[in-house]
Amino acid sequence: MDHLKEKVRILRRKVGWTQEDLAREIGVSLSTVQRWERQGGEPTRLARRELQKLFDERGIDGHAS
Repeated sequence: MDHLKEKVRILRRKVGWTQEDLAREIGVSLSTVQRWERQGGEPTRLARRELQKLFDERGIDGHAS
């Protein structure tokens, strides 16, 4: 899961978004994005799908196990 934590940070920084911006973009709460980045919480399948779309659109390898 550390891999996903880093990918989420990289995605945000690459597009210049705050955690709140990312949360809004994929339809989750700010605290959810904070948990992913700080503690490596596990996103739901829907959130993972939305994150993957953003990774793909920006050319970031977001595949995490």
